[in-house]
Amino acid sequence: MGTERHCIQNGFSPLSVNQVPFDADKSSNCRKQEDAKNYLTLLEKYDDKLLICGTNACNPTCWNWVNGAKEPGITAQGLAPFELDQNTLVLVDGKDIYSTIKKHQYNGRIPRFRRIRGSAELYTSDTVMNNPQFVKAAVIKQDQPYKDKIYYFFREDNADWPSDALAPRSISRVAQLCKGDKGGRGSLSAAKWTTFLKATLLCVDSASGRHFHRLQDVFILESDDWSKTKVYGLFSNEWEYSAVCVFTVGEIDHLFRTSPLKGYTDVLPVVRPGQCLDGEQLTPHETFKVADRHPEVLHRVKQEASFYSRHHYQQIRVHQVQTADGDNYTVSYLATDKGKIHKVVFLPEGAMTILEIQPFQPPAAIRAMALDSAKKELFVASAKEVVQLPLAMCGAYRGSCESCVLARDPYCGWSHGKCASIYDPGNQTLLQALSHDVPPDVCATANHGNEKAGGWEQCRNVTVSPRSRYYLNCSIESHHANYTWRREGRSLTHCSSAHQHCLYFIDSMAEGLYGTYSCVSQEGWFKQTLATECLQKPEASMKLKVSAPTCWAPAQSFSFWLGLLHMAVIFLMLQ
Repeated sequence: MGTERHCIQNGFSPLSVNQVPFDADKSSNCRKQEDAKNYLTLLEKYDDKLLICGTNACNPTCWNWVNGAKEPGITAQGLAPFELDQNTLVLVDGKDIYSTIKKHQYNGRIPRFRRIRGSAELYTSDTVMNNPQFVKAAVIKQDQPYKDKIYYFFREDNADWPSDALAPRSISRVAQLCKGDKGGRGSLSAAKWTTFLKATLLCVDSASGRHFHRLQDVFILESDDWSKTKVYGLFSNEWEYSAVCVFTVGEIDHLFRTSPLKGYTDVLPVVRPGQCLDGEQLTPHETFKVADRHPEVLHRVKQEASFYSRHHYQQIRVHQVQTADGDNYTVSYLATDKGKIHKVVFLPEGAMTILEIQPFQPPAAIRAMALDSAKKELFVASAKEVVQLPLAMCGAYRGSCESCVLARDPYCGWSHGKCASIYDPGNQTLLQALSHDVPPDVCATANHGNEKAGGWEQCRNVTVSPRSRYYLNCSIESHHANYTWRREGRSLTHCSSAHQHCLYFIDSMAEGLYGTYSCVSQEGWFKQTLATECLQKPEASMKLKVSAPTCWAPAQSFSFWLGLLHMAVIFLMLQ
């Protein structure tokens, strides 16, 4: 199970706003009033232009974005749904466009995976998927162009449920298609994908004995060697716990090429089902017939969970970062169902959650995330705004060497008296310790201009009226540390790191309760004072008033993060 460390919780204000109207047509073909709007569902580069498509009041429409203005685009059939629909995929690859969006509003057909532009149109048979819920699609180029594959990931209803009460309701799948598929020789297969095969994806956590059957999201981390391209699958189970399993394209490809077909016992045709053919060859009718009746391979793609959590995650984005010493580490950004993002680093000893981010204030559901590896930024969208976050958020780890190093953040290290980003110029000598067991002398043995730990020891003077109520608040940063409120060397209360704040409540202020209070955290060998408050009686000439409670975050955090986290609001769903 992953462990959590630092937390930041802040509100943000947009720094710039750019709004462009994409109003819906006045005439509407919608049955429901709420659909009579223009929901933008696709923004992709196509034919050297930015292609924008939307529902347009149940009349799907596409526009091109040219020189800051919109122009009429290509036909939107299959590119935008008639109404807002979460079960859609659109994949753009050069001149080819693939889609799962139905072409007609009321045709009521089973969802299909189609090639709708570029090469000749193909679609999947209605019998190869059982009520599919699409998750992700990608083109993986191999060493020979005719072997290039399309992989798409989906969930489908389990035919064994409910007759088998112990069976999961849905099964997670990966499907393969040859990108160069030309269809079949027979009339029934001429316009169909003839290289379709599907396999079960299974993610397990042996330590807890849990199986994770429901695929939530997929992120593909490409490699120069196509077989080493990694597929990060985010799964959940019936208790809404989450796990991340990492598959390689090589093992998926090998399974499709070698596994028997489920339910098929005869000799396979000379052209094996799922086999890519060179040139203009068409798939033989016998091969298509076998694959169409037995589209599932017998063996499963099974992996041990790399990360397991009781949080319910819904989206995943992954980035590989090279540290100051040249080592590579993988960092994932996981969006929770509570509108927060957990930053997880995969260390040699296991995964570790190092940061919790709340991008929207008030909290809002996260609709989408996009990771820009070139600019080292993460874009996070709610229904109303988009925030732009740097991948390196080193200011979250306070101004001491120990706190910075114990964060185990591969983007950050201690240098010249501050916690600095590896991307800052001149930071080639950062002090980092990316392991679970950090030695106690990690900062003392290096000349890195270390400041005194616990730089927050300056007392904050607070006037509290007699007999009034007051609570002391200390924000919990690290979920590895123990937190204690102390007064004159005596412990008052201990706090669980499972919470976001450590509180000590004074029900009625009395003479003997005035004095200095300190919040102290201890993580292994590292001990620091996070907050100090000096509670004082009001002067005789002052009117009695009840002191306001302390805020729920460090006083400097709002202005600090406004400066650090540069944000830009863009349109997501304009109506």
